Amino acid sequence: MFALCISSCKQGSQVEIYTVSKNEAYKLPANWKQTQNTSAMRLATFEVTGKNEETAEVAILPMPDLKVEDHEIVNLWRSQLKLSPISKEEANESSELIKIGQFDGRIFDLTAPEETPGEMAGMRIITAFVNSPVGTWFFKMTGADQHLETERPAFTTFLGSVDLNKMQQEITAARQAADPHAGVNMANKGTMPTGPAGGPKSSSSNNLPKWQIPAGWTSSGPSSMILASFKASGEGGEAKITVSSLGGAAGGLLPNINRWRRQVGLGPADQSELESITSAITSSGVEGKLVSIPGATQGIDAVILPHNGQTWFFKVMGPAVAVQRESENFKTFVQSIQFNENAR
Repeated sequence: MFALCISSCKQGSQVEIYTVSKNEAYKLPANWKQTQNTSAMRLATFEVTGKNEETAEVAILPMPDLKVEDHEIVNLWRSQLKLSPISKEEANESSELIKIGQFDGRIFDLTAPEETPGEMAGMRIITAFVNSPVGTWFFKMTGADQHLETERPAFTTFLGSVDLNKMQQEITAARQAADPHAGVNMANKGTMPTGPAGGPKSSSSNNLPKWQIPAGWTSSGPSSMILASFKASGEGGEAKITVSSLGGAAGGLLPNINRWRRQVGLGPADQSELESITSAITSSGVEGKLVSIPGATQGIDAVILPHNGQTWFFKVMGPAVAVQRESENFKTFVQSIQFNENAR
């Protein structure tokens, strides 16, 4: 594990435009703010806030000496979005060349279908990577589709400003400060990331919060992007309950609500409606937001709960009648949750 503190400074005419890393290893757009890393594999994490307070996340992941094919990299990100794998030839056709500092890299732009299970539905991942003399580097932006469409030009400019040699120097300096006998090679050398940076944590019981399962709910187990799931049958049909978690603000409250509204056939809500369509709910001493979204045939009840740099999603979805039937059970379930120190 490595840690690195990058301080901000301001320079000359760019004072209102960029935040510059300690040794000018990259330049940040004005609406990017450095936040806490949610993984030891990250060099830095940034929150990108839009005009309507929607958020996206950018992560820098250095992976020295990683030896994989381009299509293996893109299939890693595609699997997170429930997209089928593609061949080496298809990967070449679906990616674009891009400058990452002084090196030529590639960029992939992927969007999850609205029907994707879990909280990646309708989300987008833009990932750039480069194989350079100082290792393989990933730059990953995750957020709602439209927000990333707006922010992609700034992301491209950021990539062009990167100095990989200086970033590698930051890593080396940080490691040597922590351990004077440490070598220059990072931990996790040559290891392929197995999950989304800032995405769901391990589904093992040690990392999950504790909860009380209502009578009539049966466990369906975890799956990709879903930490736990349950089914509840009865009058009106079957409701499915899911638990998932994403890093940071996970796109923001309103974009997530509007994503769920689209899933049940409703139009978007605007910022002025948030107070009237959400209510407060407390779990494990943390206040979250509860929203009920009854569509013509399908419905969703969901709770968004921040905890330790993660956003947790608890959602019941199914026929509108079934969702309404499970409404009180769902609230009781969420209010029973007790986070442990590993559940981030």
